[in-house]
Amino acid sequence: MDQDNPYAAPQVALVDAQAPQQLPGWSPGQLRLLGWLCLLSIASTLAALVAAVLASEQPGSVADMAGDWLSLLSTLLGCYLLLRLRVFLEQRFAAKGLRWPTGLIIFFSLLTELLDWLWGDAILASLGWQTLSFFAAVLLLGVTMLWLGVVLLRVQDPYPSLRVMAWLEIAGGVMFTSVILILIAIIPLLAASLAMALVFFRGASELSGRQAA
Repeated sequence: MDQDNPYAAPQVALVDAQAPQQLPGWSPGQLRLLGWLCLLSIASTLAALVAAVLASEQPGSVADMAGDWLSLLSTLLGCYLLLRLRVFLEQRFAAKGLRWPTGLIIFFSLLTELLDWLWGDAILASLGWQTLSFFAAVLLLGVTMLWLGVVLLRVQDPYPSLRVMAWLEIAGGVMFTSVILILIAIIPLLAASLAMALVFFRGASELSGRQAA
């Protein structure tokens, strides 16, 4: 309030105090790029699924090789995006407890991808040690997804899209831990990637001084 005029209207900030004016190391362009990379990750995952369906009829074909490489691409891209999301949430919301679940998700994601490359069809050929090892890794991956979802729910005053992502991670983690629902788990996990894209786009809008729709 103007000290010289006791009848003056109180001065209030026109910008929400919750919205940061800047985040060290981040720019709107970087966040938008991460959002688009999330969409690219979704597209590559869907393309890998299509290639896998086509390759099931022609093992060793071009579609088979394309499916393997697209799966590897989407896994590596997903790991990178998860790391960037963790750093963003730690800076933007002072989020705690993200390092262990994100680190373990990346580890088990890369491990399952490696085992799939090494053993391939042998994983499902018989109920041997290779099959048990692979599905043990899948089970642990599901547990860490569930863990991440719970930690994301604890973030204070999050974007709505981040809250949605948390519940989708929990749903995907539960399906992974059941093992028998792994194929269906792709649906909530793809939706979680879309929610992650919205988190990055919202952050970009914030830093640009615009309120996201």
